[in-house]
Amino acid sequence: MKKGFFSIFLILSVLATLQLSAGAKSEDFNKAKRNAEAAFAELEGKIPAPAASSQAESPDQSLKSKGKTAEKPSQVSDDDMLQFAVLKGEGFGKDEKTARAAAISELSNSIVVIVSAQFVSVHEKKNGEYFSALKNDVKTKSDTFLKGVRFTKPRNTEYGLSVIAFMTEKDVVNTINYLIKTIPFDIETLSPDKFDDVMTSLSFAYSLLYAVSGSQVKEREKYIKILDSLKAETEKLATSGSVYFSAKSGVEGKVGIAGAEYALNRKIHLKPGEYSFSVKSSGYKTQSGKVTLLKGDRKFVELIFVPENLGKKEVFLRVDSPVRMIDDIEKVLLDFGIVPTQNKNLPHQLIVVSKGTSTKVGNYERYLVEVDVHTFKNGQKFKITHYEHKPFFVTPQNKNEKIREESSKVSVAVVRKFLSSIDLGEFFGSAE
Repeated sequence: MKKGFFSIFLILSVLATLQLSAGAKSEDFNKAKRNAEAAFAELEGKIPAPAASSQAESPDQSLKSKGKTAEKPSQVSDDDMLQFAVLKGEGFGKDEKTARAAAISELSNSIVVIVSAQFVSVHEKKNGEYFSALKNDVKTKSDTFLKGVRFTKPRNTEYGLSVIAFMTEKDVVNTINYLIKTIPFDIETLSPDKFDDVMTSLSFAYSLLYAVSGSQVKEREKYIKILDSLKAETEKLATSGSVYFSAKSGVEGKVGIAGAEYALNRKIHLKPGEYSFSVKSSGYKTQSGKVTLLKGDRKFVELIFVPENLGKKEVFLRVDSPVRMIDDIEKVLLDFGIVPTQNKNLPHQLIVVSKGTSTKVGNYERYLVEVDVHTFKNGQKFKITHYEHKPFFVTPQNKNEKIREESSKVSVAVVRKFLSSIDLGEFFGSAE
């Protein structure tokens, strides 16, 4: 009897400890959310409306210079506000609705560019996967998360109706405020997909903050730390992670993972753990691998599809590079069932040109890797691609090793993506 009572007491004690722990985490999140709301509300008050901007002529002044009048700021049209845009995108369509949707898509692409330039410094710990997942979410959910967007009046062009979607600095900060306010306090009760929307809201807030000029947000690092704190507390309440299997346009297939099948190009929410997966698509070799998910993880798996019945095809390979990487490129070709040779008389040729440019920045050297890939069929160019990797810094001590490592990594990734983007059947077919 005493033993049974002790067992019940122990179980209740453990449950109470877990509840206290969960409650403490919720309180930490609530505190971080309230701090973020207060900080960004204060920031919104600091950002002047475009009419009072000292960086450019105000809408009222602009209208007066054009011989127009505006008795109230509310009478200033969105077309006149375009000159104060910090983010914008132009869209075309057969009607205003489709043109606006296309403009929003272009606007989201400009956000991706901003994230690409700045995101690594904020989320290096995610090894780029978090950024890839965000990039996908920005493109697919931009119309849901971007609330402060203005639109110009549609105008007729040779491509159809044109509309420009844009945001001023005030609109951007207002939207960040909106994103934080719409995050619920009881996020621990949310379903995985709704919780993922919260994480996307936070990521949008990061990228939008970088869109506002440094002169307007003089304490940018302060606000970054506030968002970091909110994101950290949010991730502690996560119960699952997500993985997105990305396939190139037109490829259909199934992902087998955790005992279930899912379509390609969709987000899959799973409990934390290590999972084996296989991807099957008609006409392509089956792919398999493993992925490990932690709480709050957002993994992005970009799939490279290799034709199933390609057979062994020979290609003349030339690699022009200041560092040796031909062995790495040869391995990529072999993965695709392509045999690299030095026979220049072959009808199929693949030329990889990698070069670097550097600029002195204080005691460091800023280095940029550029890669060109050319394919030739019967002496005629089949397809060309050009890629510039984001710059990195080297020192005299690590220069050679770092340039070799980055050049090889970038070139291998570019060649793999290049080969997956072309129709290999068409490339190797009917060569004389």
